[in-house]
Amino acid sequence: MIHGKCDRRLLVGVFCSLATMCLWGACFWQLATKFRSDSSVFLSSLPTVNTQLCNCLNNGSCENEICICSDEWKGDHCEIANFCEKSEYNSSEGLLTFNQILVGQYGYSKEECGPNTLNANISKATRLCTEKDGIITLQNVILTDCNENLNHLTEKVMKHITEEELLKIATAAQILTSEPHELTQENISFAAQIVQRVLNQSDILDSFEAAFMAITTISQLLNANEVSFDPTNNIFNITQSVTEILGDILTDLEIDFDQVVQPNLAVSSIILESGMTHGIMLSILKGFDDTLVSKRIELNTNASKLLLNTNAEVQIFVNVSTNHTQDGKLGFILYQNDKFFKSKIHHSINNQSRQVISGNIAEGTLNGVELLFNPKYNSTEYFIHDHACVFWDYDVDDWNTAGCSKSTDEFGHLRCQCNHTTNFAVLMCFRRNYTYTKPLDIVSYVGCGFSIAGLSITIAFQIITRQARKASLTWVTVSLCTSMLMANLIFVFGINNPNALNEKSAANTTENIILPSDQSDPPEVYLCTAAAAILHYFLMATFTWSALYGAQMYVLLVHVFKPLPRHFLIWISVVGWGFPAVIVVITLATTYKADNALNYRQEEFCWLAGLDLHGNLDLSKPMLWGFLIPVGILLIFNFVMFVLVTRLVLFKDHGTCSAKEATSAKKMMGSLSVATVLCLTWSMGYLTLIKHDEVQIILSYIFCALNATQGLQIFILFTARQRVFQKIYASWDSRFPVNNSIAHSRRFSFQSFSTPGNEGRYTQYDTVNFSETTSAVPSILY
Repeated sequence: MIHGKCDRRLLVGVFCSLATMCLWGACFWQLATKFRSDSSVFLSSLPTVNTQLCNCLNNGSCENEICICSDEWKGDHCEIANFCEKSEYNSSEGLLTFNQILVGQYGYSKEECGPNTLNANISKATRLCTEKDGIITLQNVILTDCNENLNHLTEKVMKHITEEELLKIATAAQILTSEPHELTQENISFAAQIVQRVLNQSDILDSFEAAFMAITTISQLLNANEVSFDPTNNIFNITQSVTEILGDILTDLEIDFDQVVQPNLAVSSIILESGMTHGIMLSILKGFDDTLVSKRIELNTNASKLLLNTNAEVQIFVNVSTNHTQDGKLGFILYQNDKFFKSKIHHSINNQSRQVISGNIAEGTLNGVELLFNPKYNSTEYFIHDHACVFWDYDVDDWNTAGCSKSTDEFGHLRCQCNHTTNFAVLMCFRRNYTYTKPLDIVSYVGCGFSIAGLSITIAFQIITRQARKASLTWVTVSLCTSMLMANLIFVFGINNPNALNEKSAANTTENIILPSDQSDPPEVYLCTAAAAILHYFLMATFTWSALYGAQMYVLLVHVFKPLPRHFLIWISVVGWGFPAVIVVITLATTYKADNALNYRQEEFCWLAGLDLHGNLDLSKPMLWGFLIPVGILLIFNFVMFVLVTRLVLFKDHGTCSAKEATSAKKMMGSLSVATVLCLTWSMGYLTLIKHDEVQIILSYIFCALNATQGLQIFILFTARQRVFQKIYASWDSRFPVNNSIAHSRRFSFQSFSTPGNEGRYTQYDTVNFSETTSAVPSILY
């Protein structure tokens, strides 16, 4: 009979060993896979060495072996000035002073209209900085009437006027819109109507200078508040008329614009010789900011195809054939933003580049249009997930994709091909760059591997040695270890989001459809959401059972010889497994949405959402109120229990032999055991919220190491030190006598784990046999 029991114990031990070895193997496989992927990411991210220096001057930056100059400088090494110096001018209004003005742009005087005038706080004068044959020159100062307003100018421009009067109105409108951020919606409407009329009249009166002023005004209006350009109000209809008229006058054969570049608008027109096929390519180079300057506009009138310029932000290639009887004309317009083209379908959430470029042809046949977009955006935080090639359809007042197709080249540039000319744009869909790899992964996986092994053995030991230990089943201990074991298993096998495998993949489609938004969330992975919920549940269960363990320990120490209440195990089971379920259900019900799973969980790994875009704790996220606050309350309770139990252990005489024989060292070891099982090391997790990089990293590693190995600590303190466990191990080890000396050393090492009591006997560390009901209290406390 005894031999049969030993055989059964041997089989259980072998089974537990095999299960532990399988779990360890799976953990190390996960670790090896993670390490391999992390190494490849690290190697691919190593910077390449640029052996050729750019020698950029005047704060220019070197990119792709090319100097990127600020707006004020140009040249191969940013050595040539592109501005007019500060200046002063004596006028009838007194001395006027001007700051530095970029070439091709207007500057405004520091002196403003008085507070009692209609145009209070508006500059009194403007002047243009020009360049001809390499010589930079300041033009004459133009004064404004401080008592003239946009409403009055609108009435004037609608009448029959001369070219001189038209120029005055255009100049006044330009100055009155020089502070676009202060313009009201009504003022923007008046200004747009003036521009529309000035452009029409410029075409009739052949006034290039008035049209130039109108283009400057349009550029300034593109800096106005974006909410003013609502596609449902009257301003939208007026701005649409402005874009149509601007395209028409560029192709008027009587007016030669050549090139006009303002901060938010660039226009250019080219005469096309009759009876020929022309390839025209326009490239807009990247700069320090979002403003346009003439030095960054490159025009190639003899191109055979679109030639990639890696420093370009937008490129357009137009192939056109002219007839044999008349010259043709091609006009280009670049809008630096899409405020005049507000879509009712595509909604912009991110403040990213949204340029609009157009080509218009007169007296010619279009053979094809090709565009390339390499937009500026915060590449450290976002990547382009998808795009659509579109044109503005004036019939429906919105974007359309008819006649256009899209593609992406090997460099990641967005390409469009269209069979017509109009206003083109690319609608982009961005997705956040999620950092899926964490630096504490190796520590976590190794620690969890040991914890899984330790917890598995502890649970098996608690169950199969109940009779040998002469103790009833410690239900709280088994429940605590089970919840902790499940949390570790979910962490190892379910914490990684499968989306990490396609971290920066673009949408694999060539279908050119209008995108509903410029922001896209990663696809919902239901297994990841389920893993987050299960991990949330078992972590909450771990803390709940640790609190119940502390409460039960305190009750048993205070009421030593009294039995536990009736149905005690049923009630604590309801609390231990039910309370975490309530927390998880409430959290899921209030935060999870099928179309926005990231409101409940994170994308970086399968765990509760808790941080904002800047890495700070978000008070509205579920990790705070669904985990940190409940756990904080339980940890405070556990700390109180720890103090009470430690006080009882260290300072109270229990009147039992085992308690009297206990040394101070054993009592201190008992206190350490209580702190471990009450999960008090988790309180260090709250210290990692300290906003100090070096301190935060150190605390993160300590927190990770302590809590990842918590199961191993429980195994050492509550199982490996038990006399029954040592006997089982010694009996099992003697059945495989590979080497007697080795076996002897193994037995000796395990025996040395326990502390011999008086008279050479090994102290029983499992239970204090006050009564059958006190079996939940480990005698290591005494």
